[in-house]
Amino acid sequence: MDEPHRRALLDFAVRQSSTVFYIADIGTGRRTRFISDNVEWLTGHPAAAFTEQPGYGTALLHPDDRPAYFEAMNRVHEVGELSLEYRFRRKDGDWAWIRDTLRVVDADGEMAVVGCMVDVTAEKEAVARVDTAEAVTRALLNSAMDAILATDETGIVVEFNPAAEKMFGYRREAALGRPLADLIIPPQFRDEHAAGMRRFRESGELTHGNRRMEVAAMRADGSTFPAELTISATDAGPTRLVIGEVRDISERMAARDERRRLIQLMTDAMEGLPDGFVVSDADDRILFCNAAFARPYGRPQSELIGLTPDDVAPDFFRHLRRFDGRLIEGDRTQVAWVAERLREVGGRPIELELTDGSWREISRHRMSDGGVVTLRADITDRKRAELALRDSEAMIRRLLEAAPVTVGMTRAEDGLILYESPASRRLFLRDPIVGDLSARSFFVDPEERDRYVEILYRDGGVDAFEAVFRRTDGSEFSAAVSARLIDYQGQRVVVSSVFDLTERRRVEAEMNRQREALHQSEKMSALGELLAGVSHELNNPLSVVVGQALLMRETATDPKTAERARKIGEAADRCARIVRTFLAMARQQPTETRAVDVNASIETALEVTGYMLRTADIDVSLELTPLVPPILADPDQLNQVITNLIVNAQHALAGAERPHRLRLMTSHDRRTDQVIVKVSDNGKGVPDAVASRIFEPFFTTKEVGHGTGLGLAITHRIVEAHGGGIELEKTPGGGATFVLTFPAHNAPARFPAGGPGAALGPALSVLVVDDEPEVAEIVSDVLTGSGHRVSIATSGRAAMEKLVYRRYDVVLSDVRMPDLDGPALYELLEERYPELLDRVAFVTGDTMSPPIRAFLEHCGRPFLEKPVVPADLRKLVERLGRSGGSDRPGGR
Repeated sequence: MDEPHRRALLDFAVRQSSTVFYIADIGTGRRTRFISDNVEWLTGHPAAAFTEQPGYGTALLHPDDRPAYFEAMNRVHEVGELSLEYRFRRKDGDWAWIRDTLRVVDADGEMAVVGCMVDVTAEKEAVARVDTAEAVTRALLNSAMDAILATDETGIVVEFNPAAEKMFGYRREAALGRPLADLIIPPQFRDEHAAGMRRFRESGELTHGNRRMEVAAMRADGSTFPAELTISATDAGPTRLVIGEVRDISERMAARDERRRLIQLMTDAMEGLPDGFVVSDADDRILFCNAAFARPYGRPQSELIGLTPDDVAPDFFRHLRRFDGRLIEGDRTQVAWVAERLREVGGRPIELELTDGSWREISRHRMSDGGVVTLRADITDRKRAELALRDSEAMIRRLLEAAPVTVGMTRAEDGLILYESPASRRLFLRDPIVGDLSARSFFVDPEERDRYVEILYRDGGVDAFEAVFRRTDGSEFSAAVSARLIDYQGQRVVVSSVFDLTERRRVEAEMNRQREALHQSEKMSALGELLAGVSHELNNPLSVVVGQALLMRETATDPKTAERARKIGEAADRCARIVRTFLAMARQQPTETRAVDVNASIETALEVTGYMLRTADIDVSLELTPLVPPILADPDQLNQVITNLIVNAQHALAGAERPHRLRLMTSHDRRTDQVIVKVSDNGKGVPDAVASRIFEPFFTTKEVGHGTGLGLAITHRIVEAHGGGIELEKTPGGGATFVLTFPAHNAPARFPAGGPGAALGPALSVLVVDDEPEVAEIVSDVLTGSGHRVSIATSGRAAMEKLVYRRYDVVLSDVRMPDLDGPALYELLEERYPELLDRVAFVTGDTMSPPIRAFLEHCGRPFLEKPVVPADLRKLVERLGRSGGSDRPGGR
């Protein structure tokens, strides 16, 4: 065959093949001399492009595969032949995997490479799918909770997953290739296992395949454990595999054994009960009963199984005397009613009396599966005790009704009156109690009741606790209460007796009044004798002074002289009135009062004492508040008081270092509606040792001849006679300050709406958190009376709801509360409203509890112990308002 025919035949053969052949130079350029036409079928690129365009084919290689291809081309002349795989871009842009076999040949005297390109894309994809399937299988095996093992037909392990490693204690590598029987089957069961594997090889069937079995398995350390095994057979190519799934059921078996043990214990316990015990199904047929239940029927327990109340009622009826409060002995017509009552479930227990005098109580309860549990308890002792108790209570009641002393019984929890003797009703002017009545309202002062309850709970009793009580008609009286805290019928009960102290108080008050009157009478008698002598000696010269001043005023031609005469006359007249006042005081005569301007009284007193002060080189400072309300007073006695204080200050400054200063100040306290007068000097002051005695008659710290000890005593008596008060204060920097207070005359002396404990600072908004409404209301009343605005929350959760809509200057919270207690509320405030933490305080009755004490120490917030003293409460709120609350009155 000539060359053209061979070439045509070769082209035909190549076109029919899926293999692409090419010839390429080895040297520089690697020009493709020839490539078969079927390359266009394989890649979509024409053959001419490869031979006519240098580097056309290599440009279509995947960039990641080019280095390996070029390296192979460089090495092929050394090894003669090699094969490689790479990705080649088709005409449509997809990548095809090519397996290229390269061989070095001599082409026309030059070394060339002959390549055979085969498309292996489908093969690559198949391998990838197999790899994926194996990865999924491996992941399933690795993630399985149960141990999964596989053996071939001879019992050799071919798979051992991680759960199996953990369960049996073998590494997978150590288990593969070893007989399964040697690894996990206890020796006593290996022969049976071997026989089963022989049957499998012979028949291809598993005797216990595809079902769960409980077997014994062995760990690597030789220990055994109960396991649940499931086996199945499957084909794996030319061989068959046995797949085993093993689950450790040690805990399940232990739980089952424990359940059986508990059932037996319960059965033994129910059999040992002295009371009847029955379990019935939803149709009320007996499933179980103990011997105590079967005994009254005269039958063995087994004969009662399956019976209903209708079946057992006739036998039971013949032992009954009284059933559920109804006398039925011998009345057979009541059998149906008894059976009907025995079928009722969940109602009140049924009490019944047997013909032998004993008592039983039957109660029936529904179970979750619809069945019923029936208990029949012997209550003979309880019924007899109740009868004895009723007799005893009747006797005690007769004694109490006849006794002349007051006796009451109240429930400790809420003060509900359980019993009150006739003497107690007479004392409180109450009719026999109709409906519920609480003893809490009997105390006039809630704080006194809180102290009473505190002592009662602390000591278990109270003796002669004195307080003020309120009768039904609203009248109040003093009394002493003695009480004991006892347990009565499962409740904490207070037994108390109240003794009326009205007559004793009256006698004591009268004795004190007479004792004080005698004491004052003795002092004033001596003072009166002295004043009488002094007045007698002063009246004569005063008469001369008054007369001469009047003549001088009438005859004087100089207006200044006439004015001086007028002033001398008025001063002398005032001296005369003072003398009369002394005498009136000595005789305890009433004074004549009218509205007096204190500022004018001070100025008048200074007119009289001005020359004395100027010559003593005393700098006088007047700080008089304009429009101070008048006071109701005797003007002469008021002038005497102020003059005495000025003279007293002048004497105190005589031996002090200069400069000498005297300040007279007036003001109006709108809170208490009082007029305040202060006389302050910077002298030596009053020593603490004698400060408490300076208002006593005849007591003086001055040298002999410089004081009588009457000035401050008379001043003190005059001020108190006008309904006022006088106190001594220390002056900053040295000296003494006398503070006088008088009720203003424009309106009666009064407290503002908040009462005597009203807040001195601005009104605040306060959130009171306490689950006890009575405690919260007491706190609210105290703070509201002090001018604050109070909101109440009965739990921590309610407090958080209120804080959503507004903020408060102060938050007072209880510590122990249901739903959301104080510590939990503080944590929420710390998380959501940290700016409120400096305004939080706690009120608690339990600081002994270690958790609560630890919490209070940890949070560092102030707290008060219950019962709360109003003065302490006001001080706490005022302090919180200053430190953390709003500076604006009224808060937010």
